[in-house]
Amino acid sequence: MSDTIVVPIVIVGGGACGLSLSIFLSKLKIEHVLFERHPGTSIQPKAHIISQRTMEVFRQYDIADEIVRQGTPPHQMSQVVWQTSLGGEGPLDRKVLGILDAWGCKAGTEQHATYQRDAPFLPTNLPLLRLEPILHDIAEKNNAGKIMFNHKVIDFCDEGESVIVEVENRGDKQITTYRAQYMFGADGGKTVGPKLGIEMEGPKELRKMVSAHFEADMSKYWDDRTCISHFSNPESGSGRRSGSMLPLGPTWGRHSEQWQMHFSTEVGAPALTVEDAKPRIRALLKLPDLELKIMGVANWVLERVLADSYRKGRIFLGGDATHRHPPTTGLGLNTAVQDAHNIAWKLSLVLKEKASPFILDTYESERRQIGKQITDWAYFTWKNHGVIAAAIGLREGEPEFNHLHFLGLLDDTEIGKASRATLQNVINSQVIEHGAHEMDLGLHYKQGCLVHDGTVAPPMDPIHQKYTPTTRPGHRFPHIWVERQGKVFSTQDLVGQKGDFLLVTGRGGGAWIESAKLAARSKGVGLQVAQITGPFNGVKEGEYVDPEGLWELVKGINGDGAIVVRPDNVVGWRSSGPGNPEEISEAFDKILGFGQASANGHW
Repeated sequence: MSDTIVVPIVIVGGGACGLSLSIFLSKLKIEHVLFERHPGTSIQPKAHIISQRTMEVFRQYDIADEIVRQGTPPHQMSQVVWQTSLGGEGPLDRKVLGILDAWGCKAGTEQHATYQRDAPFLPTNLPLLRLEPILHDIAEKNNAGKIMFNHKVIDFCDEGESVIVEVENRGDKQITTYRAQYMFGADGGKTVGPKLGIEMEGPKELRKMVSAHFEADMSKYWDDRTCISHFSNPESGSGRRSGSMLPLGPTWGRHSEQWQMHFSTEVGAPALTVEDAKPRIRALLKLPDLELKIMGVANWVLERVLADSYRKGRIFLGGDATHRHPPTTGLGLNTAVQDAHNIAWKLSLVLKEKASPFILDTYESERRQIGKQITDWAYFTWKNHGVIAAAIGLREGEPEFNHLHFLGLLDDTEIGKASRATLQNVINSQVIEHGAHEMDLGLHYKQGCLVHDGTVAPPMDPIHQKYTPTTRPGHRFPHIWVERQGKVFSTQDLVGQKGDFLLVTGRGGGAWIESAKLAARSKGVGLQVAQITGPFNGVKEGEYVDPEGLWELVKGINGDGAIVVRPDNVVGWRSSGPGNPEEISEAFDKILGFGQASANGHW
């Protein structure tokens, strides 16, 4: 056994959460090491939708451009389709039952304009088997030799002042001991959480899912605009019991080389094998002669669970180690990256002794609340697929009824047309999954590293379609395009990637600038400053210009007010009044944990 290696942070798990945290910590100049038990990144497609908020996070850390380059172009992920089959020549074959615009990607729609207005990027689609290599390459480039795959954490112990971690190199079986100030478990809940006694609360064993990853030429059959197709026909049933299919790239749309099919069955049903997958896919698609190669088959169980704690002592958990749920709405990957984003700057400031360790308590108080919201929403939107299946109207074990029912549904009569229109109305209810704009941009922290200003949050849309931008503390800092010295920036760009805070004010907020600089300097933290002015006001040196006048609509402060944005682009404090040195100094104290704090993150 080698000598103990001392390192500030150990990350356990090299999926999207762990690799993202590594990238963030490297940019923040925090030494760390990451261990992943597998020899390489994911060979399974897994999650694939990357939300606007996550793309903002990736933009902040120079990750987004490569994801956009490899990801699905918006027009090729602009709809979700319910249909009977891709092949076949019968009267019920190759029929579309309903179409839903998706993720704000259909050009010319109001939804598309809204998504473009509210964030610098549209959502994109890139499965983890393609995303993780991008993250791995960036993490390794920024932290060479310390992104250690094929290394398994075999034991760990929180000793109070540090965490002892024993790691086995699975190649040569050598065991190395590390001593870290903190450990972060991003291992999907396989090792760290169970050993800590963390309980995963919520319904388990909801359904058994089977995901088949295959290669095939679907260019003659696939609609180029479709990201997901749900199949329902009299022979195979409806919903995921029948099957749902999506392209995996690397070329997108109908020319995708790889695909994934999801099936659903009862928990306890026999596992679907590679040998079973080919005939089932061909039968469902009604393409009996389709040449395909099965790349892999994964059998897994659906659950909606949330960790009862995100932290024990010096050990933190994030990603699937804290929240697992149905894939509907695409919340898992995105929440995992945002977990890492939340804790990275806090660990950085604590390790640099610029913030109190109390702020680490706020990781749980901020992120577990979000975890509860996203797991509930994923479960809710998953259950709504059952409502659509009921509207489609197929009956288990009644093929004759199903055939007659579909003949009527697809008939070119008044009642047939009315039946399809009624079904489309039900399918439209799945906007709760494919248009949950507020669920992405509008979730906010009710307590934590923030100073409440006594205002009330904008009302939430019950189905999370409408996002209301706001600078209220605890909310995401709104995106607006601004210009400075001939260059265009998103307001999301202004905080930077060095762990600085951002002071935002207007032309009348000069007193806040001097007060904030003095307060930040006294605390030892970095501060960026942005004075934003509207059009037709003239431009003074150093100001950012909002050419569309949109900042005036969302800023929420008077002309001599100010906003402090945290390093993760969440508003920490705001004041509508004129500059006050004591007020902003106290605000920094509270955000940095130097005010009186309790263990659960309340100030």
